[in-house]
Amino acid sequence: MRIKVRFMCIDIPIGLGNGEIEVEEGMTVKEVVTECVKRHKIKMPLKELFKSMFLVNTNPASLDRVLKDGEELTVVRTMAGG
Repeated sequence: MRIKVRFMCIDIPIGLGNGEIEVEEGMTVKEVVTECVKRHKIKMPLKELFKSMFLVNTNPASLDRVLKDGEELTVVRTMAGG
């Protein structure tokens, strides 16, 4: 299945990992994010990336949300500070 993926993270290069990814049916948000990190060699610990907010088709989603063909996954990395 094909999933559209967008990373909105200040600590990874713009455009890295954005686009479509071909993955196996029934993969979860966590599995797809892990696959993107692996394929694009993103230099960020997964445990840090998993603290992000995840949206599937603009709706909040948990890491265990199963994705369907054609959906869009957005990873929004929150920033700390004041």
